[in-house]
Amino acid sequence: MAEFNAVQVNLWCDDVERCAAFFRRLGMPERFRFPPDGEPHQVEVEAAGVRIGFSSARVGGELFGIATTPGENTEVVLWCDDVDDLHRTALEAGGKPLRSPTDSPDGRLRFAWLHDPEGHRLKLVQERG
Repeated sequence: MAEFNAVQVNLWCDDVERCAAFFRRLGMPERFRFPPDGEPHQVEVEAAGVRIGFSSARVGGELFGIATTPGENTEVVLWCDDVDDLHRTALEAGGKPLRSPTDSPDGRLRFAWLHDPEGHRLKLVQERG
C-alpha cells in the first residue's frame, strides 16, 4: 500500500493572488508560486505542516478541462490558540463574517466561521483548557 508523504488542500479561485494574500495575512507563509512572474495559476501557503493551494479556476477549465466552481463548496478548518484574535485578523484581512466567536455548548471548544475573499468557508477552532 502506498504511503502518504504530505497532505494538501486546493481551493479553486477566480483571483488566486487575492485569496493567497488573505491567507498570508493570517500568518501562513507562501511556499510555492507558478508561474513565478505575472498572473499566478497556483499559489501555495503552509500551516501546521499542511499546504493550502489556490488554483486558478480559469486555468483549470481552459488547460485541463476540469469543471471548477470557486466558493463555499469547501470548508477549511484552522485549529489555533486564539479564535478571537484570528477572527479579528481574518476580518481585517478581508474576510466576511458568518458566525462570531462563540463557545461550544459543552465549553470544550471556541469557534467562529467566516468566508475568505473568494467565498470559501473557514471555520476557526480553539480547544479550551
